[in-house]
Amino acid sequence: MALSHLGVGYEIQNIETEQSQEATACRRYYDIALQTTLTDYPWPFAIVTSALALIEEDPNEEWGYSYRYPSDCLHALRMLSGYRNDTHDSKVPFKISKDSAGKIIYSDIENAELEYTSLVEDPQFYPSDFELALSYKIAFLIAPRITAGDPFGLRAEASRQYDIAVSNAKRNASNEEQPDILPDSSLIKGRE
Repeated sequence: MALSHLGVGYEIQNIETEQSQEATACRRYYDIALQTTLTDYPWPFAIVTSALALIEEDPNEEWGYSYRYPSDCLHALRMLSGYRNDTHDSKVPFKISKDSAGKIIYSDIENAELEYTSLVEDPQFYPSDFELALSYKIAFLIAPRITAGDPFGLRAEASRQYDIAVSNAKRNASNEEQPDILPDSSLIKGRE
C-alpha cells in the first residue's frame, strides 16, 4: 500500500527475503513506522491495562515506589486512580526513568496499574483504519529513497493523508464507545 501511495506500481513478492530497493526500504522503516503510528494516537486495539511489578518501596526521597516498565509498553498513558474519568485532583503522578536493568516508573501509589499503548506486532489485530494510517507513515518515510529525492512532493502528501487517516480513526473509535457524562464544573454549578 505504501508503494501505491507513492505511485510505484512494483509489487513486493516477499517482504522478508526480497532484495529490491522497494522491499529493502519498507523493511528498514517498518518497525519505526509501526511504533510511531501506535504512539501517535491511543488506538483502542493497542491499549492495555496491567499491574506493575514492584521494584522497591521508597526508592528515593521524591517517590514512594518504583516499578518495572512493562516490556511491551510503547507509551505510558496513565496510572489508574480508581476513577474512569480523572479530574485534576484524581490524576496519579508518575515519572519515567531508568536503572541498570531498564526503564522504571516512579509513583506514590501502592499496587500501581498502568494504562498504556502496547507494541502490537501481529497484523491480524490491526483494524483497517490503522492499516491505512501505517501505510501512509511508511510511504512518508520511504518517499525520498523510492522516488529519487521526491521531486513531486509525495512525502508531504503522504504526511497529509496520514493525518487524515488518524483523524478518521479517532472519529471511528469515538463512535464505538459510550463515555461517562462528565459532571458540570463548579463554575457551571455556581450559576444555577
